[in-house]
Amino acid sequence: MNYTDLDAYPFAWVFRRADLAISDEDKAQIRPLARHFAKQVWQREVSDDGAELDRLGNKDWPRRGDVWQDTVRWDDAFDSDEAELPEALSSHLVWNSETIVYICYDPEHILETRYGVFKRCWKAFLFAAEETLVVGRKRKETLWFTDETSVRRGIRP
Repeated sequence: MNYTDLDAYPFAWVFRRADLAISDEDKAQIRPLARHFAKQVWQREVSDDGAELDRLGNKDWPRRGDVWQDTVRWDDAFDSDEAELPEALSSHLVWNSETIVYICYDPEHILETRYGVFKRCWKAFLFAAEETLVVGRKRKETLWFTDETSVRRGIRP
């Protein structure tokens, strides 16, 4: 089995918060990857041997300087009443709403969803995270939320 139930996910409480108002339909499309599958996705999408985002090696694409175009702030949008993904980020991810998105926290904790769900629920995916890498399956555009204020926008190799 490649997925686990969202209710069994260690941070499932975030997706149940009333202030984030995530619909049952959207929750049904948020799929935590089972550990063995998460490791496979991490190796394919992020790093063959990197343990965590802050400990990736120089040969891993997220550490390459030429991948990242710029850094923008995301904290003001997170604190606002606007639920939708901010323009500074959505304009970089020009994907259709059915694109499969991986929200990568570490090699054992990855969530899979559709881009439409990520755009509506992005605050929940970042609520309890320190660093988060967002990649689309078979897409080059990427976002790396490096801390509580900044996100790097890039094109991966």
